[in-house]
Amino acid sequence: MTILMGLMSLVMAAVWRINRFVPGLTWWILAHGLGFLACLELLTRGRLPDVVSVASAQGLLLGMGYFIYVGARRHVGDPHPPHWIGALMIGVVISVAVFLTTVHPDFSSRFLIHSLALGVLFVLTAQAVAKGGAREHPARYLLATVSLMHGLFMLGRPWLFTFDLDGPMSLARMTAISPFILLESAVAFNVMAFCVLLLVAEHSHGELRRLVDRDELTGVHSRRAFLHRLQQLSEGGGQRPALPILVIDLDHFKRINDTWGHSAGDEALRHFVEVAQRCMRVQDTMGRLGGEEFAVLLPRASVEQAQGVAERLRGLLVEHPLRLTEDNVRLTASIGVTVLLPGESPELALGRADQAMYQAKSEGRNRVVSMLAPLVTEVRVA
Repeated sequence: MTILMGLMSLVMAAVWRINRFVPGLTWWILAHGLGFLACLELLTRGRLPDVVSVASAQGLLLGMGYFIYVGARRHVGDPHPPHWIGALMIGVVISVAVFLTTVHPDFSSRFLIHSLALGVLFVLTAQAVAKGGAREHPARYLLATVSLMHGLFMLGRPWLFTFDLDGPMSLARMTAISPFILLESAVAFNVMAFCVLLLVAEHSHGELRRLVDRDELTGVHSRRAFLHRLQQLSEGGGQRPALPILVIDLDHFKRINDTWGHSAGDEALRHFVEVAQRCMRVQDTMGRLGGEEFAVLLPRASVEQAQGVAERLRGLLVEHPLRLTEDNVRLTASIGVTVLLPGESPELALGRADQAMYQAKSEGRNRVVSMLAPLVTEVRVA
């Protein structure tokens, strides 16, 4: 058990050097380090005064359980309780253990309190980490399952040591059961370490996916992610309702870059997204198709509602100019509106919305044009 805990602690520390920004990983490494020290203390049992061994073992194991709990909350983005509460709880349990070792020796009561405290910590860990959906975060739920099983075992462990069919358990029976208790702890802690490594891989994969799916500058969907979402919403053939699509292009964007520089152009794109998000619902999807061109999907909205969103967005953009260091830059946008009809290909509908947007430019910019059926001629204005 000591060798396994030491190896897993080294592996987790090596993983931390490669990817130290995984939430909660530092706490989990500290937890398994304390577990390794607790195993070393167990190996030296009998060489130190009994009260010192009891206090150090309980402190190390309770610290391990608390750090695992804090790491779980940090990993899912929840705030952890103030550390003084955890320190107070550990201090109270250790103080009671010292009292039941020196002043009023009572192994059963000491063992009961320690087991209950650890059991509660691991049950709380399971409750804290089981978030986000098992399909999206399977490693979280695996860790939650192991923590819950270990926590329930810890809560029921005192019964194994305290009672027998014929009365209080004998010392011989306790000695016979102890290796199985240690085996359960060894398996549980090392499976938890394995789950932590899976969580690191899961988090890294999620970060890479976010980099691919999100536009780095504006934070909206990338072109690839937007087209994938459009494809998803187009599935269902004639059974699905029409899907409104907006294609938006900022007017005279090149002039902003030429006059104030590319940093001002980047700020203009971020400003536009901030304004646009005021018009959008939770279920709507916005993506950057490239340059200063964006698109929006409005599921479960009518054509009239989509046109209203487009007009509101156009008006808000005019009402909220971009504030640079010394100038207020008035931004306008040309917006094309269409709907993806049942059975129609997403590419055809998106191209029609693009045609409508360029028609808005050809008619003077800063306007909304709706095109619900394809046009033969295409007018493109730079």
